Amino acid sequence: MQIHEDYVAFSGESSRAFNIALQTLLPLGFLVESKGSDRLAVTGPGFNSTRQNALLGISRAEFIAERSSLRVRAELGGVDRMLRFMVILLVGLGIFDALLFTTLWYFLDELRTHIWFLAIPALTLVPWIFIAPFMARWIGNRTKDALNTLLQNMAMMV
Repeated sequence: MQIHEDYVAFSGESSRAFNIALQTLLPLGFLVESKGSDRLAVTGPGFNSTRQNALLGISRAEFIAERSSLRVRAELGGVDRMLRFMVILLVGLGIFDALLFTTLWYFLDELRTHIWFLAIPALTLVPWIFIAPFMARWIGNRTKDALNTLLQNMAMMV
């Protein structure tokens, strides 16, 4: 599981900073796991789509107010889940396409003379070899940026 940690300088009241985090996260479906004077832990529902709020990439986050800093330690389980879904989807699509094209090639006499027909499923998936890592980085960076923005806002709004 990916873990993201960051901190910002902080000299305010921790309860007000935590309230800002709760006002942002609770409407997104996050649940409060524990809350104290210097610590707030929340768990998130996870991603269902990349069009959702980037903070949903967080499965668990812990905000810690220290003497001169505000820290966050977040598990990016929603990001990992989205990446697993993407890999499973592409592998499933590849298997389905390979079976379909192989069946067509085997049963249609006109296609048997064209062995290149069997390469079509692979050619449709080749671009994803390049797109998938880009999307993985994009989803992770989007969540990390949103979390860093929330942390900055928590430190500045107090």
